[in-house]
Amino acid sequence: MENKINVKLLSMAGQGGSAFGISLMNLMKERDDLMVLSSDVSTPAGLDKFKAAYPDHFMNMGIAEQNMIGTAAGLVEEGYKAICVAQACFITMRSFEQIRQYAGYMKLPIIIIGIGSGLSLQYMGNTHYAIEDLALMRAVPGMSVLAPCDALEAMKAMEFAVDHNGPVYIRFYGGTGIPSVYSQDYDFKAGEGIRLQEGKDVQIIAAGSMVLTAIKAANMLRDEGIETSVTNMHTVKPLDYSAIDLDKKLIVTLEEHSIMGGLGSAVADFLSAHPQHPTLLKLGINDTFMPVGSYAYLMGQAGLAPEKIRESIIKELNN
Repeated sequence: MENKINVKLLSMAGQGGSAFGISLMNLMKERDDLMVLSSDVSTPAGLDKFKAAYPDHFMNMGIAEQNMIGTAAGLVEEGYKAICVAQACFITMRSFEQIRQYAGYMKLPIIIIGIGSGLSLQYMGNTHYAIEDLALMRAVPGMSVLAPCDALEAMKAMEFAVDHNGPVYIRFYGGTGIPSVYSQDYDFKAGEGIRLQEGKDVQIIAAGSMVLTAIKAANMLRDEGIETSVTNMHTVKPLDYSAIDLDKKLIVTLEEHSIMGGLGSAVADFLSAHPQHPTLLKLGINDTFMPVGSYAYLMGQAGLAPEKIRESIIKELNN
């Protein structure tokens, strides 16, 4: 990647536009073994530029995610690096058996990318919300699971996945014009969390769309006299255990995902092995289906707006 990165341009392109329209285009200059398979989502995924430039490296599989994973497995066996793209809810749920068998059991290095994760598909409702995808992909042996926090990190996750000799699931959220967490280039290593802010009282561990929200909530807490650190845990599996602070009063996990099976559960698994550890507060989507509405409304209902997070943390500290 070039040293000079236009973060504003990346933000406008969104995670898909940055990963596919910029990063993947650059990668194609270095290697000719990449094949992108789309489940009829080339435009929302930001793939149109790639499709026009490299038509022989693009396949529209239609709304047939299971068949797409099977085709990808065949391409990998023939020496290609296959990248499968579909809406996160469908590629992980509808294709789980195929992913488990081909990417997991057969250890094929298929790259699986889910767009529109979490609640970002808004008015399409619960059939399209992807709030179980991290749990499903974490359960596949050998699968790396990444949740980039902005467009720049989506590019870096894509570059890691292409070079990685194993299956990878990357969770993309939102469309174009997503806010940036990073204002300039930085050192990204899969499996290593990044400390964004320091604080002695509380640690917020966040992934994906919730990283910027975590920073906002931490700043609100600082105004209340509560010093809060923020860690971007962009890799949910393998989890960076060294990034978890055992000396804090409270650890908070923050994810646009069910509180069952995702980032919070991964951190809880680690803490359960330590007799002495801070209280863990898992903030995410509770054991319920969500109402239908705008993104801001849904995040508020889930308690994932910054002010709601601040309230939940203060309440837990006062218990």
